[in-house]
Amino acid sequence: MTAVPFTFDQLAAAAEREVRFRERVYARRIQDRKMTQAKAAEEIAMMKAIAEHLRLEADRDSLFGGSA
Repeated sequence: MTAVPFTFDQLAAAAEREVRFRERVYARRIQDRKMTQAKAAEEIAMMKAIAEHLRLEADRDSLFGGSA
């Protein structure tokens, strides 16, 4: 498998989209009793932490002129 070189900005944007996706989908799963509120909150919080970390890396990368 060949690694595709994504930038931190691309990775952060994807993680931020994933947070919005989870917020939408998990709300339905909770309503349908397929997921607990606690589990949804934990999973969303974890993805938010990933997105925030990647956004910080992207900001630092652009500040110092990096590309990866």
